[in-house]
Amino acid sequence: MPSPRQRGWLSRVSWVIVVSLLFTVLFTLQKSYDGRPLRDLRALPPPLPWESLLTAGEVQRGISYYGGGARLRQVAQKLLDRKPIKVFTLGGSVTYGHGVEDAAQSYPSLFFRFINETFPHRDHVLSNIGMPGSNSQVTTPCIESMIAAADPDFVSVEFTVNDSPTAFTSSARTSFEEMLRRLLAYPSSPAVVLLHHYPWWKAEGDGLTRGLFYREPEGQLTTFSQYYDIPSLSLRAAAWQLMAAGIPGFKVDKLILEGNRVASTGEAIPTADSHSQADYLYIDTIHPGPNGHQVLAELLAGLLRRALGEVASGQEAMLAPREHSRLAGLPPPMIPNYEENRASACLQLEAFKPVVKRQRGFEYRPEKPALPAWVEQKWGWSGSEPGAWAELEVDTRPAAGTRARRTSLVLSHLKSYTGMGTAAVECVSGCSCERSTLDGTTPSHVSIFKTHSFKVSRHERCRVRVTISAAPGATPQEGHKVMLAAVMVTHKVK
Repeated sequence: MPSPRQRGWLSRVSWVIVVSLLFTVLFTLQKSYDGRPLRDLRALPPPLPWESLLTAGEVQRGISYYGGGARLRQVAQKLLDRKPIKVFTLGGSVTYGHGVEDAAQSYPSLFFRFINETFPHRDHVLSNIGMPGSNSQVTTPCIESMIAAADPDFVSVEFTVNDSPTAFTSSARTSFEEMLRRLLAYPSSPAVVLLHHYPWWKAEGDGLTRGLFYREPEGQLTTFSQYYDIPSLSLRAAAWQLMAAGIPGFKVDKLILEGNRVASTGEAIPTADSHSQADYLYIDTIHPGPNGHQVLAELLAGLLRRALGEVASGQEAMLAPREHSRLAGLPPPMIPNYEENRASACLQLEAFKPVVKRQRGFEYRPEKPALPAWVEQKWGWSGSEPGAWAELEVDTRPAAGTRARRTSLVLSHLKSYTGMGTAAVECVSGCSCERSTLDGTTPSHVSIFKTHSFKVSRHERCRVRVTISAAPGATPQEGHKVMLAAVMVTHKVK
């Protein structure tokens, strides 16, 4: 029998052995799990915090252009290092969240949820800056004021539905390119991603009233992705075959909301009953329902998961971009005769109300007062009778140090399919400009903000009068309403 002293010594040795074995097990678990080394385990894409609608293969199809991925891997590295990131979703009503009753079901909220639950950090900046009815032309002059950070890490851009099909050399496309160049030029080198929503019931053309696969402008905008090496994510590429086949969750033969019609024929579109709504992708002819928002979120998350896998598996060195002095910075503009603009003023939302100094027959009011949020109510100055006028006053001088060749004043105004009219635009004091005509009519069955731009001289108090005309617009309508939503001052610098 060992003595008490010997038993105490043996007890201490036993505890040392137990602790040593424990540390050995922990070290082994740290290095491997189920036979896989730690690096391989980290390379596995983190799971989504919800049940997927898309398969892994469909997500890959939806990444219609991935590119070199260097900027994405920069974001992934920060997340794997447990550092906070700054993410912004930029777009129109789809990005704002139209189509879902609960904001938590919108694609930005779901994407932010993936980031927060996978890489939680109290200092993440996750900001949805979608604005109903907006497009790239309205957004571009205001981009720096909308991205509320000097060093964004990730910016998604969703304007495919609201940007019109047009020629590459049009002002709409040059504005889109300018927006991309300004985002890519941030010193933080953010990952800029194009997110293409696809409206099945608006995809008309070449004898089809719905479901036209090659509806523009997605193909054109994807060309920018290829030129600037930024990813493109496509709802169409991921799910068109599922829509056409009527797969539950992706059905498109009915809509969730009542009262929708085919724009070109007036044909009533059937409405899904309450028991089958979960089978359908769209809530109306433009906006995705909960399923559609989830698919957009899964495409964004799938893109980031791919970059995370590349970093975690050590592929970043192999995928590093070529280094050469001639390749530094942004490439030259893709569109010929591109001219860079600088904005000295962007006055929208609340800031636009005091711009109107005098008026007769105009009122500052919402277009959609029944909607709950101020932004989606679409506030602006509007009038409805010929002869009504509003005078706007802005400073059209460029910012100090800006060598501007030409200055333009840009009015953001509503274009819609019913009740809209035209207005004469002229400079009345301080500055000078050629008289022009603002047209709020459109044959498309949409209500969207567009821009009316004209050259103007520079003055501290440039006053412009907008007078509603009795003359019809390009699409004659019953009514004469003109609605102004914002004013921007831009300067050509080269």
